[in-house]
Amino acid sequence: MLKKVLFPLVLIVICILSACGKAEIKSVSGTGIYFDTVVSLTVYGTDDRSIIDELFDECRRYEKIFSTTDKESELYRVNESREGTVGISKELYDCMTEALSYCVATNGAYDITVRPVSKLWDFRSGTNEVPERAAISEGLKKVNYGSIKLKKEAGGYFAEFTDPETEIELGSAAKGYIGDRLIECLKGKGIGSAVISLGGNVQCLGSKPTEDGEKVGFNVALKDPFNPEGGIFEVLQVEDKAVVTSGIYERCFEKDGKLYHHILDAKTGMPVDSGLVSVTVITGSGLKADILSTVCFITGYDGSRELLKNDKDIKVKFIYEDGSVKEL
Repeated sequence: MLKKVLFPLVLIVICILSACGKAEIKSVSGTGIYFDTVVSLTVYGTDDRSIIDELFDECRRYEKIFSTTDKESELYRVNESREGTVGISKELYDCMTEALSYCVATNGAYDITVRPVSKLWDFRSGTNEVPERAAISEGLKKVNYGSIKLKKEAGGYFAEFTDPETEIELGSAAKGYIGDRLIECLKGKGIGSAVISLGGNVQCLGSKPTEDGEKVGFNVALKDPFNPEGGIFEVLQVEDKAVVTSGIYERCFEKDGKLYHHILDAKTGMPVDSGLVSVTVITGSGLKADILSTVCFITGYDGSRELLKNDKDIKVKFIYEDGSVKEL
């Protein structure tokens, strides 16, 4: 997980107009800092604020599972005891299973064991230092998703490590998984309309109620990658979908006229240089959208088209440095 609080890559635009004779729209909202980003929740059809409190309790619980920096978290424990077979939670097992499937599909260009390299890059302190090539090369020797075998047995869930130097990083998957679980929690309470923002991840449950008694899609605004401090590139209208953006403009620094960003190619240990500035994925699964926003950035338009050729439920928007756009 990131240490720095990030501004969302995706903005939520929710406008509720009041007028005489219109039905009141009940809703509860809350904002907090979890997963080192801004988390915003709005639940419609209720005025019970305990729902927001319960969702934030879940956020705290998930932080204790997926954080790579919290010494009390499960993932931190796994990364420290990565030798032989380690018992893991169902949550970690499920998230890793999906992520590993894309490690295989990309032949390791996307790899959740990239942490020995990614932790060499410091996009937080402002030092703007590029890691030594020798250090990156040494880190790359420890990157190999094939060194992890997940097992589901009667006694629980396990991760088997064949290389004790393996370290797992799920920053490209965890928030999507968590968003899905929060949506499930709301459905279990009979809630049919909500919007959840976990930084660059927006997940919409159902559609947005109106004062006329109708329902419309949620308006989700994509941040302008060329004006990230407040510009809007496009507004999407979605129902029951996750919208996740990965971009180069939030965690980055410039050194000797070159921009370095946090989306790394696990084959080279260097930031991906594909001419892209952002990739947005729209689909029904937050976990899949989260992973694919990184995967598609790494593989580019052509690679993504091949990867997703049999999945018609996924839409992808590629924005390039020259302002051009391609869509799948």
